[in-house]
Amino acid sequence: MSTADQVRERTILDATAKLLLRIGYNKLTMGDVAEAVTLHRGLVYLVFKSKDELVEAVVHDELSRYADAWREHLEADPRAGDVASVYRAMVGALKTLPLAAAIVARAEDVFGKYLRKRGSVFERLPEISRSRDFLRAMQEAGAVHRDVDVRAVAYILDALTPAIRRAFQELDNGDGPSSAAVLAVLEEMIECAVPPAEGADLAAGKAILLNLLTGARSEFNEAE
Repeated sequence: MSTADQVRERTILDATAKLLLRIGYNKLTMGDVAEAVTLHRGLVYLVFKSKDELVEAVVHDELSRYADAWREHLEADPRAGDVASVYRAMVGALKTLPLAAAIVARAEDVFGKYLRKRGSVFERLPEISRSRDFLRAMQEAGAVHRDVDVRAVAYILDALTPAIRRAFQELDNGDGPSSAAVLAVLEEMIECAVPPAEGADLAAGKAILLNLLTGARSEFNEAE
């Protein structure tokens, strides 16, 4: 792909992401995209054969940004390596990526009937729980107390996480609690349920989490 083609594709993806957030999948047309990037509609179809192919590309592109942002937040977090750092990174990343927040929440107002289409990117994305793997690895490394039942804690966290993601779009935008308040309470809950081992090595926990993130991203790329 030439540099010009790469620039054109990037421009189309960015414009489509903004349009999805503004008018949603149901109203979006390829003509809207062409108008947004000042191209003839036929040129847009040369890059993406259909609206669904374009939306799939946007979702994959945004989730790659999400993974990068998650890693950046983990790298910058002085307490990265404790269990709550998973959620601090998630919240930090989603606050800067509204389309990623809509993707992980399966937002109806953004993706509409595409969410129920057979063969959609949402149907094919791997739904893989990392909580148990992470907690077990942390426990083996001595970063989580040996008496903690990691299977039970993982079950609870995996049940809570989708609800937190779905509610994330409503936080900071109404009469409910702020995302910071929700995160603070969640951290307290985790610290009570998953006490660290005495002298826990946060660096070891951080390395474990980053390795798991790399593995999850590889599986995501294989699903493309």
